[in-house]
Amino acid sequence: MKQLVSFIVVVVVTAVTYWGVEPLAHSVMNPHVAPANFNFAEEDYEQAMAGLSAFQVKIDEATKSGEEAAITKAKKDYEYADAIVQENIRFWDEIKAIDLAKGDATKGAELIQMAGCTGCHGLKAAGMENPNDYKTAASGMSVAPSDISNIAYLYDEKFLAALIKDPARALKVTHKFGDERPFEMPAFFGAGGNLNEEIAHIVAYLKSIAPKEMSNKEVFESACARCHDMKYDNVFAAGNKQEIKAYLGITPPDLSMYIRSRSIEYLHNFINDPQKMLNGTSMPRVGLNEQAQNQVVAYMQSVGDSKKDERESLGLWIMGYFLILGILAILWKNKVWRNLH
Repeated sequence: MKQLVSFIVVVVVTAVTYWGVEPLAHSVMNPHVAPANFNFAEEDYEQAMAGLSAFQVKIDEATKSGEEAAITKAKKDYEYADAIVQENIRFWDEIKAIDLAKGDATKGAELIQMAGCTGCHGLKAAGMENPNDYKTAASGMSVAPSDISNIAYLYDEKFLAALIKDPARALKVTHKFGDERPFEMPAFFGAGGNLNEEIAHIVAYLKSIAPKEMSNKEVFESACARCHDMKYDNVFAAGNKQEIKAYLGITPPDLSMYIRSRSIEYLHNFINDPQKMLNGTSMPRVGLNEQAQNQVVAYMQSVGDSKKDERESLGLWIMGYFLILGILAILWKNKVWRNLH
């Protein structure tokens, strides 16, 4: 009887911990957010509206308190959030106004040169290496400019157009960069023609030279390895870590074991929109399309948790072993006590 009571106590404590304490801890460390959305215009609008609703709640609370200072601050915060909503709407409306179907790849190839893109970026697909090696480029620009031969594989055409038009806004780093501290990749001012048409031409050209396939590691290196290490696979960030830290305000972590310390859902949401998961973070929105993002997470899993399938399979066998052992132990105990009585 004592053993049964002890067993029940253990079961109850475990259940309370697993279904009570653990979910609470998980909700604090991993706040619930909308799942990764690869329609970035829609995602930005929904996130901005959620912020607006939160500030409206603060206004209501301040109004109930009757404190004028609190009411004034809450209203200012609301006005600021509303301005963000309107700015997001304006920006993505401008992107929607670009007729990407009319892009001309031949004209785009000319514009890449005329607009000065190759002054910073490499274009190996066209036989043009980066103007400087990564360390030299990173020394002058903090984060090494990428080769853009495969950029249209990583991004969908709408995000690519947004990235060309206004990089800081597309990457969601306007909270860190502005007039006093401009983002190192400037907004696209065009080469003298119609701005929207020129962006469409450049997107068409980048799509025409993009590879049809990339390995998971290649996608990671293109999307993440200008800032992050993956030292377990001998992948190291291009450039100087101290300069990257000075640029972003924090040293980007090595990602070798992130698949073990974060859930796959968390990684998908964070890569899709870091601000949604960690408001104010220095990490820009990566902006990957769904396929490329899946490849990044798959690569992180292959490096940091390569034995996952084997471990989970072995876990089932171990659970079965202990189940059988428990049954045999109970039968043996009953036999011993039966003989004693």
